[in-house]
Amino acid sequence: MLIAICDDSKSDAEMIRFSLMDITDEIEIVWFEKGSELTESIKNGTYYDLVFQDIYLEKEIGMDIARTVKELSPDTQIIFVTTSLDHAIDAFKVQAIDYLVKPCTEADVVKAFSRVTMKRNSQASSSVVLNSRKDIRVFYPENVIKIESDRHYTNIYSKNKKAERLLISFTKAAEQFGKKFIEIRRGLLVNPDYIEKITGATVILSDGSTYILPKAKKDSVITQYTDYITSQ
Repeated sequence: MLIAICDDSKSDAEMIRFSLMDITDEIEIVWFEKGSELTESIKNGTYYDLVFQDIYLEKEIGMDIARTVKELSPDTQIIFVTTSLDHAIDAFKVQAIDYLVKPCTEADVVKAFSRVTMKRNSQASSSVVLNSRKDIRVFYPENVIKIESDRHYTNIYSKNKKAERLLISFTKAAEQFGKKFIEIRRGLLVNPDYIEKITGATVILSDGSTYILPKAKKDSVITQYTDYITSQ
């Protein structure tokens, strides 16, 4: 697990780091003194599973940094660590997993981190193994954004990775990913977790791609997506 700490106080960042290192050695931690450095890192292709975000930075607003992080990497979990409860409501508008008030203890950090691992475990799904001629590829459905037919091939798009083009029929590949994925048009399945929004007949995904819903599918897709969101 890759974790970022964005805090302009080195001592506070070190407290969090030492608290986490006592839990497990299966994590890597990166400290950013500035929010701009964190967001630039994500733009350059680094995916963080979790960010500990201070709200009161010297020349930046941590809440704005968190919003940018979620826009760039929707699956990244956010834990706010700050000196006031003033922004608690706003924090959960960006789907923060927790909100810690300084001075927080090692126990506070451990408890918040445990909430993240519990959520990850509850969302984890079985792997999908696809045989493309002599090549075998393993995918985790929760990381797959969309699956698209390409004649005799199938393109599978995962977060923070380029598409993988497999010599396998779309039907055979699609049936392995279960009923969670929504067919928004013929030959295109989308993971609803990566639907940014549906506006009119336009579906916008978190990777920036957009698709126009066929008239015959519009109502069905909206119903499936609404049912999925309300069941979460």
